[in-house]
Amino acid sequence: MTVPAALTHSSWINAWALHRACRRAGVALYTSDDTHGLPVPRLPPGQAVAWELMTDEAALRRALQGQARGRFEPATYPLDLLDDKWAFAQWLALDPQGPQPLPQWALDAPDACFPLLLKARHSWVGSTKLPRGWVCRSADELRRRRADLPALGMQEAWFFLQAWRGDAAVRLWSVAGYFDAGDEARSQLLLTERVASDTATGPGSSAMLVTLDIDDPSAAAAVQACKTVLRRLQYRGPLEMEFISTADSLHLLELNPRLWMQHGLFEAWGNGLVRRCLGLDTADDHVAAHRPSPPLLWVNGIWWLQRLLRLDMAALGACWRLGRGAGRRVLVQPPLATALVVPLRRLLRRWCQAASGDTGDHG
Repeated sequence: MTVPAALTHSSWINAWALHRACRRAGVALYTSDDTHGLPVPRLPPGQAVAWELMTDEAALRRALQGQARGRFEPATYPLDLLDDKWAFAQWLALDPQGPQPLPQWALDAPDACFPLLLKARHSWVGSTKLPRGWVCRSADELRRRRADLPALGMQEAWFFLQAWRGDAAVRLWSVAGYFDAGDEARSQLLLTERVASDTATGPGSSAMLVTLDIDDPSAAAAVQACKTVLRRLQYRGPLEMEFISTADSLHLLELNPRLWMQHGLFEAWGNGLVRRCLGLDTADDHVAAHRPSPPLLWVNGIWWLQRLLRLDMAALGACWRLGRGAGRRVLVQPPLATALVVPLRRLLRRWCQAASGDTGDHG
């Protein structure tokens, strides 16, 4: 019997978790990625695929432009909003009754208020991974940061200004899962909180630690805001939507129309998330989606391995405090034995390059 095949285009944590979930669904998942990430099998030459499962925006853009090799979701999405945080915020503002973005300005706007974030419009430009941005507390600091961009291989057109809220007490919510605006009974959404900033590694380590049980009743507003936006888009497919919450406000940061890095959290409800993406979900999956959220801490296994190797006791202590110390089950994805594959592959690659006299970095 031939096993149906699916294709993704990355080999990082979301692709690794997807590979496991597809196998449980009776589907063989392959990747087109050759950057030596986690162990996801490469697509064999001539292999037909029934689905493309999106773990990155570049692949989704190609599919929306007619280059898909199989069924994919979301099958419709505005190309001008895809991986463009500035354009998405402008689109949100067109509906003043709906969820709103943080205040933002063009680079030379005279009314920009400090402190602010010099923020990247995109996650990627071609093969260049852009930083989230830099906090600027004065016009002089902003000018210096802008002047540094060419030396970093970046262009001013890739950035805009956004209000900075990080000096106050904030909470970062993610609403993620699957949504079907045409049949919401199929939908499954989880609300999680990013808590990496509790680890002394700073806000740059976002999404390394994620809790599933939320103790703030106001967080439910993020779920409703997410549904409002998805209904407006007539959205069907996997997603993650990010919010920032202060004591008196909730702002929508971005929408990622793909499988989220932490989607392995959905294992607590079975395999229904990926079955939805494959169009194989059943009534049992829909019922299971309404079970209460378990107390759970998700930990990025790559990050966890790095902290162990560095003997980073502050980070390890934070994991204990947020996990077992708070009565949560700790889910490390990928597990450490699998996470070790990444540095070992990199070392092997460097050794092969040195042995062959090739010292270049080809991705």
